[in-house]
Amino acid sequence: MKTRVMVKTTSSVFIAAVMLAGCSGGGWVPWSSAEPAGPYTPPGATGYACEGGKRLLVRVEADAKSAWVIYPDREFRLNRAASASGQQFSNARTILTIKDGEAVLEEGGAVQFAKCKLERAP
Repeated sequence: MKTRVMVKTTSSVFIAAVMLAGCSGGGWVPWSSAEPAGPYTPPGATGYACEGGKRLLVRVEADAKSAWVIYPDREFRLNRAASASGQQFSNARTILTIKDGEAVLEEGGAVQFAKCKLERAP
């Protein structure tokens, strides 16, 4: 009887460990000894270091017809807009301008992210 209980307990611990490892997605695990290399950037996104210590994450689609602005709690799509220089994306309320490795994001006519420079790879 004790052997059965021990096998069930050991199996349960093993299964729980495997499930937790699967949930980590290969990223930084809070209880691991390794420190993360820097702030998290989702796959395909570009990080910008902005004025005031802000960070802007943008993912431009492969066809460059749209871009996604990535906030911690949500993402939203902007469609390519006509621009004399650089790339510009808009959804009528928000405008993202990317030119020469610098980005600016305006919402409702107010600049939210200014002087955003491409982050350097760690």
